[in-house]
Amino acid sequence: MAFANTCTTSTEGQWAALGDVMTLLGATASSSGMDSALTDATAWVERYITNDRNGRERRQVIRETVAGSGSQQLMLSVLPVRKIARLFDSTDTCEASEYCSTDIRVEDPEAGFVTLVSGGRFAWDAVWGHDIEMYPRPAQVTRPWLVLYEGGWVRDETSSTCSAWVSTSTGRTLPEDVERAVLMKALEFYQGSSRGIESMAVGPLKINYGSEQIDDCERLLTPYKRII
Repeated sequence: MAFANTCTTSTEGQWAALGDVMTLLGATASSSGMDSALTDATAWVERYITNDRNGRERRQVIRETVAGSGSQQLMLSVLPVRKIARLFDSTDTCEASEYCSTDIRVEDPEAGFVTLVSGGRFAWDAVWGHDIEMYPRPAQVTRPWLVLYEGGWVRDETSSTCSAWVSTSTGRTLPEDVERAVLMKALEFYQGSSRGIESMAVGPLKINYGSEQIDDCERLLTPYKRII
């Protein structure tokens, strides 16, 4: 899998607003420490959700190779899937067949399912063994399907028309629970402690928590955590 972050700004690497962190701290002026804490908190949340030290849930264009399962669906990795740009039946694009946009659709953006609607199947190119019956050998399944797509969460609605983006959608996709978790973790990083704040409220974002912020932060993120 290859990732290509394009047309991003510094704030797109943060899943909460610096102004909200300042308000929670009662600060009248920001500091580099606050900004760094917010960036670090976003990275921490992203890694926690994906079980991956590289995270990879922010808006980006992805070139991913995927194994088929013999069904009409492929499952992609970076969620939500915003739009498919190109899909090939081989990683060798010079020899591959490319599917048209009318052949496929994003069935479930949040789950990453792409459906082949033309009646075919995404072939399962596995190495098969023989016993009482045939079976695919573990760890010997290839990933021949090549997909170029845009995925990932967007915090703020944007009017960006960068030609590198696959999707023209400008709406927010970041869940509010994830934003709350980022704010909690940013406060912890900035203050150097997970204790001492019992509640916070910034506009519609309201939360009460106990003495251990980390527990509540993880609780908020549980519905979004990947199981691998």
